[in-house]
Amino acid sequence: MIFFDLDNTLLDHDGAEQDAIRSFVARHQNDIIPYADKPEDIWREITDKHRARWRAGELNFEEQRRARISELFQRPLTVAEADRLFAEFYAIYRRHWRLFPDVKPALEQLRNVSPLAVITNGFSCQQEAKLVSTGIRDYFSMVMTSEQAGFAKPDKRIFLAALQSAKVSPDECWFIGNHPQNDAHAAQHVGMKAVWLNRFGRTQKVNTRVVRSLSGFVDLVKTHH
Repeated sequence: MIFFDLDNTLLDHDGAEQDAIRSFVARHQNDIIPYADKPEDIWREITDKHRARWRAGELNFEEQRRARISELFQRPLTVAEADRLFAEFYAIYRRHWRLFPDVKPALEQLRNVSPLAVITNGFSCQQEAKLVSTGIRDYFSMVMTSEQAGFAKPDKRIFLAALQSAKVSPDECWFIGNHPQNDAHAAQHVGMKAVWLNRFGRTQKVNTRVVRSLSGFVDLVKTHH
């Protein structure tokens, strides 16, 4: 079986988020905190901070969303305002969901080689919606989310949950993802044939296979199949 990460591997999450936050900030320009350069930079900083608090158990999911959107505004927001504004941002983000150009051609070729599946951090309803709205859900026989597994990558238990659900052993499975540690190294640690998808030529050293595109991954799988 061939497992894929979702965000920034199949779906251009960073690109969609960048376009969405630029659009959102333009709508609310007079109310947003000052930022040095690009709105996506301050949004990423805010998001990383409050997601870390969420992962540490300090905030629940709704609270981290409210904290992120509230920090973006100069004046304090009520809970109702924060919920409404985050929903507005999220609706814009959804409209910008798109696949990388190499995704569908790769899935078309690989579906003839092996069953395909997804292992992704996130909530099942949101991650499933991304697959459906971008037209690729039918390529995958299963989707394992961190919500379902109860553990998020790089925790090996999300990979083990996916392997158990698919009834396959790790050594007969591929896994590809865009994050060198959370995807490639983590999958390798459970015995999968792990590949780092390094789309943007990052110089980080890894001890797994590396490809620059999903077409390169197709070639790798076919060579070793």
